[in-house]
Amino acid sequence: MRILTWEAFAQSHTGKPVAASIGVFDGVHRGHKRLIDLVNTKAPSMESCVITFRENPKRILRPNSFKGSIFSLEKKMELLESEGLDTCVLIDFSADFGTLSGAEFLGLLKKAHLGFLTVGPNFKCGHKMDTNATALVEICRSLGIEALVAEPVLYSGHPISSTRIRNAIVEGRLTEVSDMLGRPYEIEYETDGVFLALGSEDSGKAEAKGNLVLRPRKGTLLPPDGSYELCIGTEKSTQCLIARIENGLIRLEEKAGSGTGSAAIITMVSRECKEK
Repeated sequence: MRILTWEAFAQSHTGKPVAASIGVFDGVHRGHKRLIDLVNTKAPSMESCVITFRENPKRILRPNSFKGSIFSLEKKMELLESEGLDTCVLIDFSADFGTLSGAEFLGLLKKAHLGFLTVGPNFKCGHKMDTNATALVEICRSLGIEALVAEPVLYSGHPISSTRIRNAIVEGRLTEVSDMLGRPYEIEYETDGVFLALGSEDSGKAEAKGNLVLRPRKGTLLPPDGSYELCIGTEKSTQCLIARIENGLIRLEEKAGSGTGSAAIITMVSRECKEK
């Protein structure tokens, strides 16, 4: 999968029309997967493409209410590439980009040889979100672009969304998170190669017990403090063990390899009730 900036995408052309979906794609959940599958049905006569953002626009537009991304940009790229897409366009969201109306944005896509576009029913784009999914279809029709509003993927009777998944993570409803993502929730971590988290006040105790303390990457969404079943994968094997999430750190109750990587949280084992 080739990765292009918005500027490079607008100027490049492979000779084939482009089939694309647009969105943040945070989590690359089951709803996103439906959109990607629709894009891939247009291959090989069209170039399959996802147009997304380097950073979630909500972090820039509504920083006080934004809970955080489900995972890093690197992880998003990894999952998008695994879907067999030809191209991913990364937009650096800026104040200037945010002033484009939905019609202006779609007009630029037409110049970049967009031939097919699919979005979800709650999709909005343009300055002050001036273009919804229904309006997008009408604008695309006038531009000669085939447009399709995909049916949402439901979970417990309601559409799956990144916002819904974020809320479930911070509330500790990890079975729901896994069902909506289509896989267990992963936390990217680092240990700096030692059996403690650098700067941890009780690092000496952690080292004495032989327990490994993982530091989640900055901005990681964590479930509530408590004990969880955690699976840590390496190139050779996967180790599942019990871990405690506490004060923004993950404390393993058994020894495990150090370094960097990702850990999949399977389920909560227990949550301690603290007296107020």
